[in-house]
Amino acid sequence: MKPKGTNGTKTAILMAALMIGAPILAGCTGGMSGTSCGEGTTLVGKECIGYNDVSYTLKAENMAFVGVGGPIDGITNPDLPVEVGDRVTITMIMGETNLHDITVEYYNVATALLVDEGAKDSLTFIASAEGTFAYYCSVPGHRAGGMVGSLIIGTGQGPSKYVEPQIGAALDVETDNIARDPLDVPAPTGRTEAADVHVYMEAVELVAEIQDGTTFTYWTYNGTVPGPMFRARVGDTVFVHFTNLEGNTMHHNVDFHAVTGQGGGAAATEAAPGTTSVFSFKAMHPGLFVYHCATPDIPTHISKGMYGMILIEPEVALPPVDKEVYIMQGDIYTKWRPGTDGHQEFDDNAMFEENPTYVVFNGKFATFTGEGTIQAEVGETMRIYFGVGGPNTISSFHLIGEIFDNVYNMGDLVSEPMKSVQTIAVVPGGAVVVDVTFDVPANYILVDHALTRAFHKGAVGIIAVSGADDPEIINDDA
Repeated sequence: MKPKGTNGTKTAILMAALMIGAPILAGCTGGMSGTSCGEGTTLVGKECIGYNDVSYTLKAENMAFVGVGGPIDGITNPDLPVEVGDRVTITMIMGETNLHDITVEYYNVATALLVDEGAKDSLTFIASAEGTFAYYCSVPGHRAGGMVGSLIIGTGQGPSKYVEPQIGAALDVETDNIARDPLDVPAPTGRTEAADVHVYMEAVELVAEIQDGTTFTYWTYNGTVPGPMFRARVGDTVFVHFTNLEGNTMHHNVDFHAVTGQGGGAAATEAAPGTTSVFSFKAMHPGLFVYHCATPDIPTHISKGMYGMILIEPEVALPPVDKEVYIMQGDIYTKWRPGTDGHQEFDDNAMFEENPTYVVFNGKFATFTGEGTIQAEVGETMRIYFGVGGPNTISSFHLIGEIFDNVYNMGDLVSEPMKSVQTIAVVPGGAVVVDVTFDVPANYILVDHALTRAFHKGAVGIIAVSGADDPEIINDDA
Protein backbone atom coordinates (compact mmCIF):
# COMPACT_ATOMS: atom_id res chain seq x y z
CA MET A 1 0.00 0.00 0.00
CA LYS A 2 1.33 3.43 -0.90
CA PRO A 3 2.05 5.71 2.11
CA LYS A 4 -0.24 8.68 2.49
CA GLY A 5 0.85 12.22 3.19
CA THR A 6 -0.08 15.05 5.46
CA ASN A 7 -0.55 18.67 4.45
CA GLY A 8 -0.24 21.03 7.40
CA THR A 9 -1.83 19.29 10.39
CA LYS A 10 -3.91 16.71 8.52
CA THR A 11 -2.60 13.24 9.31
CA ALA A 12 -3.66 9.94 7.78
CA ILE A 13 -2.44 6.83 9.63
CA LEU A 14 -1.17 3.99 7.51
CA MET A 15 -1.18 0.63 9.29
CA ALA A 16 0.75 -1.43 6.74
CA ALA A 17 4.53 -1.59 7.17
CA LEU A 18 7.01 -0.82 4.44
CA MET A 19 10.14 -2.93 4.57
CA ILE A 20 13.28 -1.80 2.83
CA GLY A 21 16.08 -4.34 2.90
CA ALA A 22 16.09 -7.81 4.41
CA PRO A 23 16.22 -8.84 8.07
CA ILE A 24 19.68 -9.70 9.30
CA LEU A 25 19.31 -12.82 11.37
CA ALA A 26 22.54 -12.85 13.28
CA GLY A 27 22.23 -14.49 16.67
CA CYS A 28 21.81 -12.90 20.06
CA THR A 29 22.72 -14.05 23.51
CA GLY A 30 20.31 -14.28 26.40
CA GLY A 31 16.72 -13.15 26.62
CA MET A 32 16.60 -11.04 29.76
CA SER A 33 17.15 -7.34 30.49
CA GLY A 34 20.82 -6.49 30.73
CA THR A 35 21.96 -9.01 28.15
CA SER A 36 23.86 -7.94 25.05
CA CYS A 37 22.57 -8.62 21.58
CA GLY A 38 24.71 -9.85 18.73
CA GLU A 39 25.54 -7.98 15.57
CA GLY A 40 22.51 -7.30 13.42
CA THR A 41 20.05 -7.56 16.32
CA THR A 42 18.64 -5.18 18.88
CA LEU A 43 17.00 -5.53 22.27
CA VAL A 44 13.24 -4.84 22.18
CA GLY A 45 11.61 -5.44 25.53
CA LYS A 46 13.39 -8.54 26.83
CA GLU A 47 14.11 -10.07 23.44
CA CYS A 48 16.95 -9.73 20.97
CA ILE A 49 15.44 -9.52 17.53
CA GLY A 50 16.86 -9.02 14.08
CA TYR A 51 16.13 -5.64 12.59
CA ASN A 52 15.37 -4.37 9.14
CA ASP A 53 17.15 -1.33 7.75
CA VAL A 54 14.43 1.10 6.63
CA SER A 55 15.37 4.31 4.84
CA TYR A 56 13.41 7.36 3.73
CA THR A 57 14.55 10.50 1.94
CA LEU A 58 12.71 13.84 2.25
CA LYS A 59 13.30 17.14 0.48
CA ALA A 60 12.76 20.29 2.57
CA GLU A 61 11.22 23.11 0.55
CA ASN A 62 8.31 25.56 0.55
CA MET A 63 7.55 24.92 4.24
CA ALA A 64 7.02 21.19 3.71
CA PHE A 65 8.81 17.85 3.42
CA VAL A 66 8.40 16.14 0.05
CA GLY A 67 9.09 12.43 -0.34
CA VAL A 68 11.95 11.40 -2.62
CA GLY A 69 11.91 7.95 -4.21
CA GLY A 70 9.90 4.80 -3.57
CA PRO A 71 6.24 4.81 -2.45
CA ILE A 72 6.54 8.29 -0.89
CA ASP A 73 7.90 10.00 -4.01
CA GLY A 74 6.29 13.40 -4.52
CA ILE A 75 4.03 13.12 -1.47
CA THR A 76 3.98 16.16 0.81
CA ASN A 77 4.73 15.33 4.45
CA PRO A 78 4.29 11.58 3.83
CA ASP A 79 3.52 9.06 6.56
CA LEU A 80 6.61 6.95 7.25
CA PRO A 81 5.58 3.44 8.37
CA VAL A 82 8.08 1.08 10.04
CA GLU A 83 7.96 -1.92 12.37
CA VAL A 84 9.07 -2.19 15.97
CA GLY A 85 12.79 -2.99 16.03
CA ASP A 86 13.58 -1.50 12.62
CA ARG A 87 16.71 0.58 12.28
CA VAL A 88 15.35 3.75 10.67
CA THR A 89 17.37 6.24 8.66
CA ILE A 90 15.80 9.49 7.47
CA THR A 91 17.78 11.68 5.10
CA MET A 92 16.90 15.32 4.50
CA ILE A 93 17.92 17.14 1.31
CA MET A 94 17.59 20.91 1.17
CA GLY A 95 15.44 21.95 -1.79
CA GLU A 96 15.98 25.66 -1.09
CA THR A 97 18.24 28.06 0.74
CA ASN A 98 16.65 28.45 4.16
CA LEU A 99 17.09 26.93 7.64
CA HIS A 100 15.62 23.45 8.24
CA ASP A 101 16.19 20.17 10.04
CA ILE A 102 14.24 17.01 10.75
CA THR A 103 13.57 16.15 14.39
CA VAL A 104 11.76 13.01 15.56
CA GLU A 105 9.79 13.41 18.77
CA TYR A 106 10.12 10.88 21.62
CA TYR A 107 13.34 9.47 20.17
CA ASN A 108 15.11 12.85 20.49
CA VAL A 109 17.09 12.47 17.27
CA ALA A 110 17.61 15.13 14.65
CA THR A 111 19.57 15.98 11.55
CA ALA A 112 21.85 18.97 11.54
CA LEU A 113 20.33 22.37 10.84
CA LEU A 114 21.03 22.92 7.14
CA VAL A 115 21.03 26.15 5.14
CA ASP A 116 22.29 25.67 1.58
CA GLU A 117 20.25 24.26 -1.28
CA GLY A 118 21.43 20.72 -2.03
CA ALA A 119 22.90 20.13 1.43
CA LYS A 120 21.87 16.89 3.13
CA ASP A 121 22.15 15.06 6.43
CA SER A 122 20.72 11.89 7.98
CA LEU A 123 19.52 10.64 11.34
CA THR A 124 19.38 6.98 12.44
CA PHE A 125 17.67 5.29 15.39
CA ILE A 126 16.09 1.99 16.44
CA ALA A 127 12.27 2.08 16.46
CA SER A 128 12.01 0.50 19.89
CA ALA A 129 8.48 1.60 20.87
CA GLU A 130 5.19 1.47 19.04
CA GLY A 131 3.33 4.70 18.44
CA THR A 132 2.68 7.56 16.08
CA PHE A 133 5.39 10.15 16.44
CA ALA A 134 5.84 13.46 14.67
CA TYR A 135 8.83 14.22 12.51
CA TYR A 136 9.12 17.96 12.02
CA CYS A 137 11.35 20.96 11.46
CA SER A 138 12.41 22.33 14.85
CA VAL A 139 13.00 25.89 13.61
CA PRO A 140 10.35 27.96 15.44
CA GLY A 141 7.27 28.45 13.30
CA HIS A 142 8.19 25.89 10.67
CA ARG A 143 6.22 23.06 12.25
CA ALA A 144 3.16 25.30 12.52
CA GLY A 145 3.77 26.43 8.96
CA GLY A 146 3.39 22.88 7.65
CA MET A 147 6.73 21.09 8.09
CA VAL A 148 5.43 18.08 10.01
CA GLY A 149 4.53 14.48 9.23
CA SER A 150 4.00 11.16 11.04
CA LEU A 151 6.38 8.29 11.75
CA ILE A 152 4.13 5.28 12.34
CA ILE A 153 5.75 2.43 14.26
CA GLY A 154 3.95 -0.91 14.30
CA THR A 155 0.23 -0.41 15.00
CA GLY A 156 0.72 3.31 15.56
CA GLN A 157 -0.65 2.96 19.09
CA GLY A 158 1.82 3.70 21.81
CA PRO A 159 3.38 6.11 24.27
CA SER A 160 3.73 9.25 22.15
CA LYS A 161 0.78 11.03 23.78
CA TYR A 162 2.19 10.40 27.25
CA VAL A 163 5.68 11.77 26.82
CA GLU A 164 6.32 14.58 29.31
CA PRO A 165 9.36 16.57 28.19
CA GLN A 166 11.29 18.39 30.88
CA ILE A 167 12.30 22.03 30.67
CA GLY A 168 16.00 22.70 30.15
CA ALA A 169 18.17 25.04 32.17
CA ALA A 170 17.82 28.78 31.73
CA LEU A 171 20.22 30.22 29.15
CA ASP A 172 22.58 33.16 29.50
CA VAL A 173 20.71 36.35 28.65
CA GLU A 174 21.84 38.80 25.99
CA THR A 175 19.99 41.82 27.41
CA ASP A 176 19.09 42.90 30.92
CA ASN A 177 15.49 43.68 29.98
CA ILE A 178 13.58 42.72 26.84
CA ALA A 179 10.72 45.12 27.64
CA ARG A 180 10.85 48.45 25.86
CA ASP A 181 10.83 51.46 28.18
CA PRO A 182 7.20 52.71 28.05
CA LEU A 183 8.43 56.29 28.34
CA ASP A 184 10.60 55.94 25.23
CA VAL A 185 8.19 57.89 23.02
CA PRO A 186 9.40 60.24 20.28
CA ALA A 187 8.40 63.87 20.76
CA PRO A 188 5.61 65.41 18.66
CA THR A 189 6.87 66.58 15.29
CA GLY A 190 5.65 70.13 15.86
CA ARG A 191 5.46 70.59 12.10
CA THR A 192 2.72 71.97 9.89
CA GLU A 193 4.38 70.93 6.63
CA ALA A 194 5.26 67.54 5.18
CA ALA A 195 8.84 66.30 5.38
CA ASP A 196 11.04 63.27 4.73
CA VAL A 197 11.32 61.02 7.79
CA HIS A 198 13.93 58.25 8.10
CA VAL A 199 13.43 55.29 10.44
CA TYR A 200 16.05 52.64 11.15
CA MET A 201 15.16 49.09 12.13
CA GLU A 202 17.20 45.97 12.90
CA ALA A 203 15.94 42.42 13.27
CA VAL A 204 17.61 41.11 16.43
CA GLU A 205 17.29 37.53 17.71
CA LEU A 206 18.31 37.20 21.34
CA VAL A 207 17.75 35.40 24.64
CA ALA A 208 16.19 37.29 27.55
CA GLU A 209 14.21 36.64 30.70
CA ILE A 210 10.47 36.39 30.16
CA GLN A 211 10.19 36.38 33.96
CA ASP A 212 12.65 35.92 36.81
CA GLY A 213 14.44 32.60 36.43
CA THR A 214 12.91 31.81 33.02
CA THR A 215 14.49 32.60 29.65
CA PHE A 216 13.04 32.68 26.15
CA THR A 217 14.46 33.24 22.68
CA TYR A 218 12.87 36.39 21.26
CA TRP A 219 12.84 37.78 17.75
CA THR A 220 12.69 41.57 17.93
CA TYR A 221 13.02 44.90 16.23
CA ASN A 222 16.01 46.77 17.67
CA GLY A 223 16.39 44.37 20.59
CA THR A 224 13.20 45.06 22.56
CA VAL A 225 9.53 44.13 22.63
CA PRO A 226 7.81 46.00 21.18
CA GLY A 227 10.11 47.58 18.63
CA PRO A 228 10.60 51.35 18.59
CA MET A 229 7.66 53.69 18.37
CA PHE A 230 8.04 55.95 15.34
CA ARG A 231 6.38 59.30 14.70
CA ALA A 232 5.61 61.15 11.49
CA ARG A 233 2.96 63.54 10.17
CA VAL A 234 0.27 62.93 7.57
CA GLY A 235 1.74 63.78 4.16
CA ASP A 236 5.29 62.86 5.14
CA THR A 237 7.42 60.49 3.08
CA VAL A 238 8.80 57.81 5.40
CA PHE A 239 12.02 56.01 4.46
CA VAL A 240 12.42 52.63 6.18
CA HIS A 241 15.97 51.29 6.54
CA PHE A 242 15.69 47.63 7.54
CA THR A 243 18.65 45.38 8.45
CA ASN A 244 18.54 41.69 9.32
CA LEU A 245 21.62 41.18 11.50
CA GLU A 246 24.26 38.79 10.19
CA GLY A 247 24.16 36.51 13.25
CA ASN A 248 20.43 35.80 12.94
CA THR A 249 19.05 32.46 11.83
CA MET A 250 15.79 33.57 10.16
CA HIS A 251 14.59 35.73 7.30
CA HIS A 252 12.68 38.79 8.55
CA ASN A 253 10.80 41.79 7.15
CA VAL A 254 8.28 44.40 8.28
CA ASP A 255 4.65 45.07 7.35
CA PHE A 256 3.46 48.58 8.27
CA HIS A 257 -0.31 48.94 8.59
CA ALA A 258 0.28 52.61 7.78
CA VAL A 259 1.49 51.71 4.26
CA THR A 260 -0.68 51.74 1.16
CA GLY A 261 0.83 49.12 -1.15
CA GLN A 262 1.91 45.50 -1.47
CA GLY A 263 2.07 43.77 1.89
CA GLY A 264 2.52 47.02 3.78
CA GLY A 265 6.15 46.97 2.67
CA ALA A 266 6.72 43.30 3.55
CA ALA A 267 7.97 42.34 0.09
CA ALA A 268 10.20 45.41 -0.14
CA THR A 269 11.86 44.70 3.22
CA GLU A 270 12.29 40.91 2.98
CA ALA A 271 15.86 40.33 4.14
CA ALA A 272 18.10 37.34 4.71
CA PRO A 273 20.57 37.48 7.62
CA GLY A 274 23.33 39.98 6.91
CA THR A 275 21.37 42.08 4.39
CA THR A 276 19.72 45.52 4.39
CA SER A 277 16.77 46.90 2.44
CA VAL A 278 15.33 50.41 2.06
CA PHE A 279 11.90 51.50 0.85
CA SER A 280 9.71 54.58 1.22
CA PHE A 281 6.00 55.24 1.61
CA LYS A 282 3.68 58.22 1.74
CA ALA A 283 1.87 58.64 5.07
CA MET A 284 -1.59 59.12 3.59
CA HIS A 285 -3.75 58.52 6.66
CA PRO A 286 -3.34 59.84 10.19
CA GLY A 287 -3.66 57.38 13.06
CA LEU A 288 -1.85 55.00 15.37
CA PHE A 289 -0.76 51.97 13.32
CA VAL A 290 0.80 48.60 14.15
CA TYR A 291 3.77 47.17 12.28
CA HIS A 292 4.93 43.55 12.47
CA CYS A 293 6.98 40.86 10.74
CA ALA A 294 5.28 39.14 7.81
CA THR A 295 7.79 36.38 7.04
CA PRO A 296 6.36 32.82 7.25
CA ASP A 297 5.35 31.58 9.71
CA ILE A 298 3.84 35.04 10.42
CA PRO A 299 2.09 34.20 13.73
CA THR A 300 5.34 32.79 15.12
CA HIS A 301 7.39 35.85 14.20
CA ILE A 302 4.79 38.12 15.80
CA SER A 303 4.39 36.01 18.95
CA LYS A 304 8.15 35.94 19.52
CA GLY A 305 8.20 39.74 19.64
CA MET A 306 8.29 41.28 16.16
CA TYR A 307 5.78 44.11 16.38
CA GLY A 308 5.59 47.81 17.20
CA MET A 309 3.70 50.99 16.26
CA ILE A 310 4.04 54.17 14.24
CA LEU A 311 2.04 57.31 14.99
CA ILE A 312 1.03 59.38 11.96
CA GLU A 313 -0.02 62.74 13.37
CA PRO A 314 -3.12 64.43 11.90
CA GLU A 315 -2.95 67.93 10.45
CA VAL A 316 -4.51 69.22 13.66
CA ALA A 317 -2.42 67.81 16.49
CA LEU A 318 -3.98 66.25 19.58
CA PRO A 319 -4.08 68.42 22.72
CA PRO A 320 -0.80 68.30 24.66
CA VAL A 321 -0.44 66.15 27.80
CA ASP A 322 2.15 65.94 30.57
CA LYS A 323 3.37 62.43 29.84
CA GLU A 324 3.13 59.94 26.96
CA VAL A 325 3.43 56.16 27.38
CA TYR A 326 3.93 53.36 24.81
CA ILE A 327 2.55 49.89 25.65
CA MET A 328 1.77 46.87 23.51
CA GLN A 329 0.20 43.54 24.40
CA GLY A 330 1.26 40.23 22.90
CA ASP A 331 0.56 36.52 23.39
CA ILE A 332 3.38 33.99 23.67
CA TYR A 333 3.11 30.22 23.31
CA THR A 334 5.47 28.00 25.32
CA LYS A 335 5.63 24.38 26.46
CA TRP A 336 5.51 25.16 30.16
CA ARG A 337 3.34 27.45 32.28
CA PRO A 338 4.52 30.74 33.78
CA GLY A 339 6.56 30.25 36.92
CA THR A 340 8.56 27.32 35.52
CA ASP A 341 12.27 28.02 35.92
CA GLY A 342 14.43 27.18 32.93
CA HIS A 343 14.45 27.97 29.21
CA GLN A 344 10.96 28.12 27.71
CA GLU A 345 10.59 26.59 24.26
CA PHE A 346 8.10 27.91 21.72
CA ASP A 347 5.10 25.57 21.32
CA ASP A 348 3.64 25.37 17.82
CA ASN A 349 0.73 23.23 19.01
CA ALA A 350 -0.34 25.76 21.63
CA MET A 351 -0.22 28.49 18.99
CA PHE A 352 -2.32 26.40 16.61
CA GLU A 353 -4.92 25.98 19.35
CA GLU A 354 -4.67 29.74 20.12
CA ASN A 355 -3.99 28.92 23.76
CA PRO A 356 -1.23 31.30 24.90
CA THR A 357 0.89 30.49 27.93
CA TYR A 358 1.79 34.13 28.45
CA VAL A 359 -0.17 37.30 27.66
CA VAL A 360 2.13 40.21 28.37
CA PHE A 361 2.72 43.94 28.14
CA ASN A 362 5.95 44.89 26.34
CA GLY A 363 7.09 41.30 26.02
CA LYS A 364 7.54 40.28 29.64
CA PHE A 365 5.51 38.81 32.50
CA ALA A 366 4.17 41.53 34.85
CA THR A 367 6.47 44.01 33.14
CA PHE A 368 5.50 47.24 34.83
CA THR A 369 5.65 46.08 38.44
CA GLY A 370 8.38 46.30 41.06
CA GLU A 371 11.29 48.32 39.70
CA GLY A 372 9.47 48.60 36.37
CA THR A 373 6.46 50.44 37.84
CA ILE A 374 5.47 53.52 35.82
CA GLN A 375 5.62 56.70 37.91
CA ALA A 376 3.27 59.71 37.78
CA GLU A 377 1.98 62.48 40.03
CA VAL A 378 -1.42 63.77 41.06
CA GLY A 379 -2.68 66.33 38.56
CA GLU A 380 -0.69 64.93 35.63
CA THR A 381 -2.34 64.03 32.35
CA MET A 382 -1.08 60.89 30.66
CA ARG A 383 -1.62 59.72 27.10
CA ILE A 384 -1.23 55.97 26.57
CA TYR A 385 -0.50 54.68 23.08
CA PHE A 386 -1.68 51.09 23.34
CA GLY A 387 -1.62 48.39 20.68
CA VAL A 388 -2.01 44.64 20.34
CA GLY A 389 0.67 42.81 18.41
CA GLY A 390 -1.08 39.51 19.03
CA PRO A 391 -1.00 37.38 17.01
CA ASN A 392 -4.34 36.15 18.35
CA THR A 393 -5.77 37.60 21.56
CA ILE A 394 -8.07 40.60 21.86
CA SER A 395 -7.27 42.92 24.76
CA SER A 396 -9.91 44.30 27.11
CA PHE A 397 -7.70 47.22 28.11
CA HIS A 398 -8.55 48.63 31.55
CA LEU A 399 -6.93 50.76 34.24
CA ILE A 400 -8.16 49.68 37.68
CA GLY A 401 -9.05 52.73 39.77
CA GLU A 402 -9.32 55.22 36.90
CA ILE A 403 -11.56 56.09 33.97
CA PHE A 404 -10.25 57.07 30.56
CA ASP A 405 -11.08 60.74 29.91
CA ASN A 406 -10.67 60.46 26.14
CA VAL A 407 -10.52 57.35 23.97
CA TYR A 408 -9.42 57.66 20.35
CA ASN A 409 -10.89 54.32 19.40
CA MET A 410 -9.13 52.04 16.90
CA GLY A 411 -6.30 54.57 16.63
CA ASP A 412 -8.59 57.10 14.92
CA LEU A 413 -7.08 60.55 15.57
CA VAL A 414 -9.52 62.50 13.41
CA SER A 415 -12.94 61.73 14.89
CA GLU A 416 -14.07 63.14 18.21
CA PRO A 417 -12.88 60.89 21.05
CA MET A 418 -15.19 58.87 23.23
CA LYS A 419 -15.50 60.17 26.79
CA SER A 420 -15.43 58.56 30.26
CA VAL A 421 -14.71 55.01 29.15
CA GLN A 422 -14.00 52.19 31.63
CA THR A 423 -12.66 49.45 29.32
CA ILE A 424 -11.83 49.44 25.64
CA ALA A 425 -11.49 46.41 23.34
CA VAL A 426 -8.39 46.40 21.13
CA VAL A 427 -8.15 43.75 18.42
CA PRO A 428 -4.95 42.00 17.27
CA GLY A 429 -3.20 44.34 14.88
CA GLY A 430 -5.19 47.26 16.27
CA ALA A 431 -4.48 50.22 18.52
CA VAL A 432 -6.07 52.84 20.73
CA VAL A 433 -5.04 56.17 22.24
CA VAL A 434 -6.37 56.94 25.73
CA ASP A 435 -5.99 60.00 27.94
CA VAL A 436 -6.25 59.83 31.72
CA THR A 437 -5.91 62.46 34.47
CA PHE A 438 -4.72 61.32 37.89
CA ASP A 439 -6.76 62.98 40.63
CA VAL A 440 -5.62 61.11 43.74
CA PRO A 441 -2.57 59.05 44.72
CA ALA A 442 -2.85 55.29 44.20
CA ASN A 443 -1.34 52.30 42.50
CA TYR A 444 -3.43 52.15 39.34
CA ILE A 445 -3.32 48.70 37.78
CA LEU A 446 -3.08 48.20 34.02
CA VAL A 447 -4.72 44.94 32.96
CA ASP A 448 -6.28 42.98 30.20
CA HIS A 449 -9.67 42.59 31.89
CA ALA A 450 -9.84 39.00 30.69
CA LEU A 451 -8.36 38.63 34.14
CA THR A 452 -6.79 35.19 33.89
CA ARG A 453 -4.43 36.82 31.43
CA ALA A 454 -3.65 39.58 33.91
CA PHE A 455 -3.10 37.61 37.09
CA HIS A 456 -1.88 34.26 35.76
CA LYS A 457 -0.40 34.95 32.32
CA GLY A 458 1.28 38.31 32.92
CA ALA A 459 -0.78 41.13 31.35
CA VAL A 460 -0.52 43.39 34.37
CA GLY A 461 1.34 46.57 35.29
CA ILE A 462 1.21 49.43 37.78
CA ILE A 463 1.12 53.20 37.41
CA ALA A 464 2.18 54.51 40.83
CA VAL A 465 0.78 58.00 41.36
CA SER A 466 2.09 60.09 44.26
CA GLY A 467 0.76 63.34 45.67
CA ALA A 468 -1.81 64.81 48.02
CA ASP A 469 -4.99 62.96 48.98
CA ASP A 470 -8.40 64.40 48.17
CA PRO A 471 -11.04 63.03 50.58
CA GLU A 472 -13.82 64.51 48.46
CA ILE A 473 -12.91 62.10 45.68
CA ILE A 474 -12.20 59.07 47.87
CA ASN A 475 -12.22 58.85 51.65
CA ASP A 476 -11.00 55.61 53.18
CA ASP A 477 -12.17 56.67 56.66
CA ALA A 478 -15.72 57.87 55.85
